Amino acid sequence: MATSFPYAIDAGYVIRSTFVRHACSTQTVEAAAAAMSSSVIDHLTRGTYCFLAGEPAEIRRAIPHAEEILPRPQTIFPEEETSAPLIGFPILRTQKLLTLERALAEFLQAECEAQFAYHMRMGFDSRAYAEKWERYRAMLSQAMENVTVARHGGNYAGIFWLYHSLEVAQYLQAIPRQLRRQDLTLGREHGDAVKYKVFFKWIDKVVTAAYDSAHSLASELEEDENALFAPILALMRDNVLIFTEDYIGPDLKELSSYFQGCLNIEGRDLRSRLAAVEKWHRKSLRNDAVLRGAVTHLLSSDPREQPPNLLSRHGYVSFLSNHVSYSPQQLLPADKIQVWESLAQKLKEFEILNTLRKMMVPLEVEDGALVCRHRPATSKHSDTFTPLKVSNTTRPVDFTAAWVVNPVVQRFGLVYDITDFSSTISMLGRAEKMAIEDAFRMTSMFQRKINKLASSLDLRLEKYLGDGAFYSGRHARRMLVVAVYLQRAYPQALERGFPFKSGLRIAMNYGEYRLMPLEGTPANGTTRYEFFGHGLVELSRLSTGKKTQELEEFKTYLISQGYPETVVNKFFSPLLQSNSELVSKIEESRNFYAYINQNSALINEGIVATEPFVSRLGAFNEMYFVKDQDRAYIAVAVEEDVGGRVLLGIRKLGTGKFKGLDPMPVYEIVDGGAWDERNLKKIPPQKLMGALERLFMSRLTAAQQRQRAATATPVTES
Repeated sequence: MATSFPYAIDAGYVIRSTFVRHACSTQTVEAAAAAMSSSVIDHLTRGTYCFLAGEPAEIRRAIPHAEEILPRPQTIFPEEETSAPLIGFPILRTQKLLTLERALAEFLQAECEAQFAYHMRMGFDSRAYAEKWERYRAMLSQAMENVTVARHGGNYAGIFWLYHSLEVAQYLQAIPRQLRRQDLTLGREHGDAVKYKVFFKWIDKVVTAAYDSAHSLASELEEDENALFAPILALMRDNVLIFTEDYIGPDLKELSSYFQGCLNIEGRDLRSRLAAVEKWHRKSLRNDAVLRGAVTHLLSSDPREQPPNLLSRHGYVSFLSNHVSYSPQQLLPADKIQVWESLAQKLKEFEILNTLRKMMVPLEVEDGALVCRHRPATSKHSDTFTPLKVSNTTRPVDFTAAWVVNPVVQRFGLVYDITDFSSTISMLGRAEKMAIEDAFRMTSMFQRKINKLASSLDLRLEKYLGDGAFYSGRHARRMLVVAVYLQRAYPQALERGFPFKSGLRIAMNYGEYRLMPLEGTPANGTTRYEFFGHGLVELSRLSTGKKTQELEEFKTYLISQGYPETVVNKFFSPLLQSNSELVSKIEESRNFYAYINQNSALINEGIVATEPFVSRLGAFNEMYFVKDQDRAYIAVAVEEDVGGRVLLGIRKLGTGKFKGLDPMPVYEIVDGGAWDERNLKKIPPQKLMGALERLFMSRLTAAQQRQRAATATPVTES
């Protein structure tokens, strides 16, 4: 059953139901909808930058193939669904992930101590150093393998390296201060150099481990080794700033350590010259019409409001250096211009990646709920951030788990099935080809009508089934309304000549489904998933019964293979006769019906649902008892924005037996639209499941008493 979600979170289900149907502003709804459907480039253009022009073309120039390399942020809904959503990456902070972070810190500390010992001409414990590296390497390799194997379900490798790089940067930033505390002179003279020596040692070992991991997986996955190496790591490897800084301001004060410890240049001089260039540039724009025209027409910028990132455009400062009033002695000389333009490219890459990694939303599990305890950088909450529970629809990323994202989801599911679809097509085929074309055209129109209704009530079409369809959703009551209107649409279609007159079967459940990502990536970058598992099998059994239906399948198969229909019917007539004795003529006198026969087989030509589905309908303030011929129902009213008020009846049929499944209770749901509400007996509001169980037991007891009375031997007087 194919569907698509933005990576780990099924936000498409939630966006309409959460916001459109709750009291929140239109702006919030539109922002959430835009965030859900946006590409990573769209998210990045909303950021505020010092060196990067927040335009799609500029972002793509800074990082070619950005859509393929960078992961896309997701919409994370709070448990209080009226609150504004977070935009980012939900990260599950498990004990294993915390252990990985501690192993990283211990190894970087060991590397720092090794560098400190080298400068102090002291010895250090090489065995402890090797043990700490091996411990970190083993855990890191496992995480890399996890995100690599699961890569077809989302860009989890990109999310991992964004998250892990921030952990590395925050530790490395503290090294110069740490060394000054240990030895003030050494810290001042060599603290910055040690910081970058530790980084280069770390990145060299990590890249080697990443290639080893890709090599070990290449034969197992039967893929090219280079394709298994995370492209975002290759990008980060070539940009020192990503792993060594977590913020860079427009005045570059944060890069003093970088200038001294990595580039071996005087950072203060470069910064002052850059400030002088900016001041000279502003003055030249006011006085030089030619320069002002070039900025306006060639760079499409407003010279009156010069953006701070204009000087970071590639080649622009080199262009300015040819201006008649440009002074290399006071401004940037040629060699410093090359340094600046190379740095500007790194700054743009840094800003893009840092914008994404600030979107990490760390989550913890508390009492079965997902809780965010740390204020995400992108949230609109105050600085006094209080723990925030997120919606249980969130599927966070766990780098330490084999699946990375748990493939098991809980869903409400609905399947509808047109009775005797294949046999009807076979008969039409023997008539004329045009009859088959008309049949499929009318089927398409019928399904289109149902899809429109289902979409309006937040049901998602997952798959056409040939003679029906499978829908999933998050709201039981809305699914009920769709089922009733689907059933009403069937006789309307028959009136218009719909050739499938044998009936329509509908089944609903609430159960466990698994999501299997399909191979290949669509053009829009959204991963497509296939629903499979127990929940879908359950719906299939409920809709067909899988008892007498097997005989019909055998008959249809034999007829399609060329056996005469009369011979096939004669052969199966003894079995069909025995089954006909179990048919309830009273039940089947209705247009739509469902019951469990004496063999515990479900006969479904109406609407049925499982107990987990019915139990999640919630409480009703308006409940009735209604008797329809020999059947009794608990009637409830469901009201939705689309479809209005729908009156329906529910009764427990009993426990059915199904092929390959454990016996399970089954409930029939009937459309009460034709009932005279004056005949409804109002009952006090109570738990629906309790009322249904009491009604079922009372009917069962009455039936047993009638059976005993009918079979009792009359006593005669002697």
